[in-house]
Amino acid sequence: MTTLSLFANFEQLATIRDFVAAAGRDLGLAQDAIYDLQLAVDEACANVIKHAYGGRGGKIKVTVNAVGDAVQVIIRDWGSAFDPQAVAIPDVSAPLEDRPLGGLGLFLMRQMMDRVHFQFDQQQGNTLTMTKKCQGRK
Repeated sequence: MTTLSLFANFEQLATIRDFVAAAGRDLGLAQDAIYDLQLAVDEACANVIKHAYGGRGGKIKVTVNAVGDAVQVIIRDWGSAFDPQAVAIPDVSAPLEDRPLGGLGLFLMRQMMDRVHFQFDQQQGNTLTMTKKCQGRK
């Protein structure tokens, strides 16, 4: 299990992506699986910074670990909670000029990962657990 704790703001997203890539390499993941993890984590952390912390940033903790033939990423923050069910599924078949800006983060997380689960607790903070099955993990 590898954990990164920091004060997350948009400037720290590169640090978080590098951390996830290094953790993925340590777990023997293929490059395409590492890319999927990085994209999902980047979207999740950007959403935390923008929505949970209102763009001001705040404490965030990212943990990457192996669970059987899968990789699990846990992201914790102590910002505002939200209802993932209230996020509309974007129409990715619509012409680009008809699509609103943004709104793809949760969609991309769900596309890149096999499982995306949110848990909100006023005392323990917000926890996002994402799991990706990785066949042939080295």
